[in-house]
Order: sequence, then structure tokens, then C-alpha cells
Amino acid sequence: MDSPAVTTLLLNLPHFLGSLLVVWVVSRIFPTLLGNFLVLAWLASGALMFHRPTERVVAKFVYKVRAPTGAELAKLQPLWDEVARRAGVDGSRYDLWIEDSDEVNAFGAAGHIVAVTRHSLDRFPRDRLSAVLAHELGHHVHGHAWSGLLGVYYSLPARIVMTIVKYVVIFAVVLAAEFAILGAVVLALLIVIVAIAVALAFPPALALFAIPLLLPWASRRGELRADRFAGEIGYGPLLIAVFTAELKQGAATEEEQGALARLMSTHPPLHTRIVALEPFAAGPPGSRSS
Repeated sequence: MDSPAVTTLLLNLPHFLGSLLVVWVVSRIFPTLLGNFLVLAWLASGALMFHRPTERVVAKFVYKVRAPTGAELAKLQPLWDEVARRAGVDGSRYDLWIEDSDEVNAFGAAGHIVAVTRHSLDRFPRDRLSAVLAHELGHHVHGHAWSGLLGVYYSLPARIVMTIVKYVVIFAVVLAAEFAILGAVVLALLIVIVAIAVALAFPPALALFAIPLLLPWASRRGELRADRFAGEIGYGPLLIAVFTAELKQGAATEEEQGALARLMSTHPPLHTRIVALEPFAAGPPGSRSS
């Protein structure tokens, strides 16, 4: 694990604690023994994200990817094996998947999922596809893939409750407005007062508002770290070529994005990634350096 992975886990800690509270409250509905088992089972269920058969179900039904055909695997497997060899990693620990999409994309997820789009496999030059695979391996090696998935998984109960509460509040305000505008205004003011009271009673709660901005920031740092990993094992020039081609095809530059879009983006601007890779631009691909 590197610092972006650790940061992602820490930023998801409030959501995890909120989810734990939700699960604990639900468990009180059942007899004590069964309720305690429910809480422990939920806490332990995150380990399934590293269970290969469970990961394959997640890959098919959550990420909507499929196993490669024989012809696709014949093109993809040698590239992956070479990337893993240069990194000094056992490539057989990971499963290769295909996403039926016309976009140029690839991603690593959970503990062992590496997926590329069909378009990337068909249209990308082999050496550039290898650079993209090296980047995705970097996400796995540094813990970005599984830390992000665990953060999402363990935050689900809290997020579900927060979504329900949000819609209940909206419904209550709209319903009050049907009877009297003044009633809706009073209800909205009461909600604001309660929120302010909570913030004053427990100021650290205000930090929760920063988490939606900090999670994308951690993701951007993770992307740069995965780029660096690819550069360290010799794919820097090829990855620069990939990003340069994307810019030429009309990818938005940082200047063309709004401030909010830049803050919420999970990927750094392409020119930022290219500059970060420049120390690895000289020389042919070689062995990994320190």
C-alpha cells in the first residue's frame, strides 16, 4: 500500500463507522446472538472482495465485463505476461477481462481484476496497450484497486440511509409546501438549525463535507503513482505517447475544465501526467529502477 491507498481508506473511515452504526441498529431487530452474528458477518464480508470466485461474479454483474475469447486472450496474455515479468510480479495472480465498449479504457478493480475495452484491444498498438496494462498493474501493486472497492463496499449501508433521509426530507418540504409556503419555510429552517446544532456540538462533523472533494484528490494521486510505476518498469515513453494521442483526439485540457470539474475529477489532466512522466521518457524500456 502507498499513501494514496492509505488516504482512501482513512477518508472512507467515517462512512464505514456510519455503516457500522446502521448495521448495528438493524441487528437490534433480531435476537442478541443472531444480531451479533449479523454485525460480525458484515464486518468479515469485505474479505470476499479478495475471493477469486466472488470477484468473478462482481466482474460480470457489477463491472459488466466478460472473459476474453481465445483470440482476444492470445493477443492480451503475452502483453500482460511481459508487463508482469518486468515488474517482478506473478501475472497469474490476476484475471484478464474484456469490456464490450467502443471507448479507449482499462481499469483494475478488487484484488485481481484487470479489464480492457474491446476497442482498446482492437485499435491500440501492442506496445501502447502494454503501457496501459503496466499502469493498471501499478494500481494493483500499490493497493489502489482494493482500497477503493472496500471503501465503496463498507460505505454502502450509510450511503443508502443518507439517500433515504435526503428524499424523505425533500418529500416533507414539498408536502409542507402543498399546504402552505410558510410551513415549508419553517420546516427547512428547522432542518438547517438541527444541522448547525450538530456542527456546533461536534465540530469535527464539518470535516465530512470535505470528504467528497478529498476522495477525488486521493484518486488523482493514485493515478500519478500508477503512471510512475509504469515509468519505473520502462513504459514511460509509451505511456506519454498514449496521453499525447488522447490530447490530439480532443481530450479536455485543464484550462477547458471548470474549477468544480477539476476538483471532482478522479484523473489528473493529461498534460500534468505527461510532465510527471518526463523523467522516465529517456531511453528504451528496461528493468525497474528504484
